[in-house]
Amino acid sequence: MKNQLFASTLALGVSMFALAVPAMAQDPATAPAAQQEAPEQQAAPVNVSDIVVTGSRIVRDGYTAPTPVTVATTEELARTTPSSIPDALNKLPQFNNSLSPSKSALNFSNAPIHGNVLNLRGLGTPSANPKGPLRTLILFDGMRVSPTEYVGTIDTNVLPQLLMQRVDVVTGGASAQWGSDAVAGVVNFILDKKFTGIKGVAQAGISARGDNGNQRLGLAYGRDFAGDRGHIIVSGEYSNSDGMLRSQRDFANVGYNFVGSVVGCTPPAGQPTTLCSPGGPLNPYTIGTDIRISALAPSGRITASSVTGNPFVGQVINPDGTTRPFNTGTPVGTTGFQSGGDGYKIPTTGNAIAPLETYTFFGRLSYDLTDDISAFVQGSWSRTNLIYSTQVNALVPPSQAVSIFKGNPYLTPALDASLPTANDYITIGKYDAGQPAPIAKERTDYWMVNAGLNGKLAGLNWTVTYSHGDSVHTLANSGLYENQKLYAAADAVINPANGQITCRVLLDPTLASRFAGCQPIDLLHGDPSASTPAGYAYATGTSRYRATIRQDGIAANLSGSLFDLPAGPIDFAVGVEYRKQKLRLTTNADPALLDTAAERSAFYAGLRGVPAVNGFAGTAPPLFYWLTNVGSAEGSLNVKEAYAELAVPILKDTAFFRELSVNGAARITDYSTSGTVKTWKVGATWKPVDDLLLRATLSRDIRAPNLFELYAGAQSGIGIVDDRPTSGLNQNVPTVTSGNPNLTPEKAKTLTIGGVFTPSFLRGFSLSLDYYRIKVTDLIDTLSAQQIVTNCTNAGGSGVPECSLITRATPTSLPSLVSIVPANIAFLKTSGIDIDASYRTALGNGALGLRLYLNYLQKFDAQQYAAAPIAHYAGVNVVSSNPAGFPRWRGNLSIDYTNGPFGVTIAEQYIHKMRLDIPGGPLPIQFIDDHVKAVWYTDLAVRFTIPHGDGNFELFGNVNNLFDKKPPLIPGTVPGVNLPTNIAVYDFIGRAFTAGVRFRF
Repeated sequence: MKNQLFASTLALGVSMFALAVPAMAQDPATAPAAQQEAPEQQAAPVNVSDIVVTGSRIVRDGYTAPTPVTVATTEELARTTPSSIPDALNKLPQFNNSLSPSKSALNFSNAPIHGNVLNLRGLGTPSANPKGPLRTLILFDGMRVSPTEYVGTIDTNVLPQLLMQRVDVVTGGASAQWGSDAVAGVVNFILDKKFTGIKGVAQAGISARGDNGNQRLGLAYGRDFAGDRGHIIVSGEYSNSDGMLRSQRDFANVGYNFVGSVVGCTPPAGQPTTLCSPGGPLNPYTIGTDIRISALAPSGRITASSVTGNPFVGQVINPDGTTRPFNTGTPVGTTGFQSGGDGYKIPTTGNAIAPLETYTFFGRLSYDLTDDISAFVQGSWSRTNLIYSTQVNALVPPSQAVSIFKGNPYLTPALDASLPTANDYITIGKYDAGQPAPIAKERTDYWMVNAGLNGKLAGLNWTVTYSHGDSVHTLANSGLYENQKLYAAADAVINPANGQITCRVLLDPTLASRFAGCQPIDLLHGDPSASTPAGYAYATGTSRYRATIRQDGIAANLSGSLFDLPAGPIDFAVGVEYRKQKLRLTTNADPALLDTAAERSAFYAGLRGVPAVNGFAGTAPPLFYWLTNVGSAEGSLNVKEAYAELAVPILKDTAFFRELSVNGAARITDYSTSGTVKTWKVGATWKPVDDLLLRATLSRDIRAPNLFELYAGAQSGIGIVDDRPTSGLNQNVPTVTSGNPNLTPEKAKTLTIGGVFTPSFLRGFSLSLDYYRIKVTDLIDTLSAQQIVTNCTNAGGSGVPECSLITRATPTSLPSLVSIVPANIAFLKTSGIDIDASYRTALGNGALGLRLYLNYLQKFDAQQYAAAPIAHYAGVNVVSSNPAGFPRWRGNLSIDYTNGPFGVTIAEQYIHKMRLDIPGGPLPIQFIDDHVKAVWYTDLAVRFTIPHGDGNFELFGNVNNLFDKKPPLIPGTVPGVNLPTNIAVYDFIGRAFTAGVRFRF
């Protein structure tokens, strides 16, 4: 099937919106002139004067909102990017560092952040431990969409894409009109409520390298009934992606990594050691190959022994059980790393894109009860299945180490002889000895139901709506080391009764029933799943959790005109809303159940050599499973809101004041968790002449903490920490992250100033330019494990709150646990300019459309806490395990030509050059070469329409990344965590093809 698809693909793929309809407009005021140029063969354009733009709650024909709004028709979004509407939106420069199936790291399964989660202005980043963008409000036909995942994010793939008419993107603060979360703006998916007929799509795609196959099927139907008083629409959609592994891209298999460039760097006398830290002024980063972590070896390494001076400590365990000296490879300028040799790295067998399957069903029934009152009820259901491999099982000291005691039959005679007494042991660590990777299977079932009445009364418009959202997310991460069983299976002995190898616990009558079924595991002969398959099966299990988040809301709105002024009517909108949310997460691996010495002692009773239980003081305990230990969570909140908006015309049709109007909005919100907060917005529009509209807004916006930020239970993780100033080590350290019920709302101030130029002397041309400035204070963020350790170290090891979050066995040992808690500690400032230019005209017998979207990022500054340095992100390509990019310039230029049934589109995406950096540290990070060149991506698309009866078929073909532009080489600082590029910014799939058919009757 893939070969047939590849051979039949028509080529020529994606565009930025052209002619058939007004496509994308920074404001509806830019569209009418362009519509007048549309040739007769095009479809009837959308009547822009009837559009109620999301920038305002006020319904007023021809009203131009003072807030910049991008209006994107879904027909053109699908034409340019057939995979999905969110994928198409993410090609616009207003969106930055969004999450999508191809832009998410898949090393852990602690948080479900792998869907299409939109990130306006990049305000969902940066974050030390992100759960996904949370500062963009998502609406469905003006109604707030409930979270699709328990972490508070919304996967926009769950919305019925075939029945969407357009998407309104408000690129400024809108909390006064729409409520919390609209700090960066609003994305409102507008439903085609009056769709009549039948339409569908069938398509398939594949990369030029034969991977990442994908398919999409969809069908929608609509009709009137009861003498046109009623209307029904239904749709069903299916999409599937086969995904791809990291190893399927050659540059992922080289072992690229940023490391210090100066081996043995020593700071001048009296100077701080940080000068020689990797990336420090005296040890700038360079790109190394085959970089490995020196602490362990894949087949195993002896890291410690109860016997002082044991000669085998530090040696590598060969697959046959013998030992040899550790091969240190080629030294690099990062302590604990090496090039080649016996170290380890995260293998490339993980997923770069996880296989993803989505089902979506939607139905809506509306009926005119009277000439002035209508009722509707609508509902949708979606299911998303995701499967991917997580990090391989590992034994990572100090907390995830295993001790092998004298008498263990898997010890070689030499190793056994090095242990004089029965209670002596060696401690081993190993990583990726060839055992199968654990598999994470995630499923999200999402229900959304809306019902309401709307009508007219005394010339006013009113609506009353009820909405319900229900998300059930389940995860099963199978094949993980189950630590209690692992320690029982690893403590193997000879059964004196029959001479067979068995688990020691089975010979103890007080333990035998508790560990019934125990099979010994051999950790000293390479891959334990091969040497002792029964023992490996016993020692591995499945970490599971189930999370439910529900939202119920009631809203009532009233809008219309109060009275007329000489310049026109004074329009208003008022309303009240009530929402209630409830979160419940249950799990079989809650770290809180092992957070006391008594609980750990009871859980691991009868087992030998368990860290933090059997004499390993100061060491964090091993939890239930390797890596995936998600804590229970439960909580609820309710929100009461009231808002009012007013639009007042001041002048009209006078000299230099063809129009002058002001707009204001205010909202008061009461959260059961954090109290009362007020938001407001003021704006104005001025038309000195017919061809020019000037506008400005100033607003105060908020984002309240969500339930997961407030009530999340402890979740385990792991990450590299450079602790050289204290312990001299640069190794993996366990972390535990939890919620904070004392969080308060984030607060933002947003200013936009701009204008729209539609010259009458150049019909079909429009230009909008808007300046924006956003400042967010009391921003909810978390410090990374590295930042916590660094801050404590810089304070001398005590005296700052961060030190209380660190557990060490001794004052100079590597941290065995770092606790991470969110807090209102940060602020963020960003500013820039949005430019939108379009030109549409007839050319020959067809129609030509050109469109340019451009964003200039002037500033993006963040400070993670009051004493931290301000991090400057504008123009920076962030090197991190959670990479992000903030190019100064980002744009999208498209050229579309339609002639009769044939259409072709060429689109260019531009990402400006950036410099490499890791902002926010006490010293500037240095690279031998910190330049990242600008990148252009060319997409092409062709389409051919075949009329049939009252409808038509449209055959289409797309080529994404036509010239197969390779992503810049930007590895991380931890071997193997991600592909060696910035996955949040650049395309790593390469040239890819899509072909299919759309039809409508």
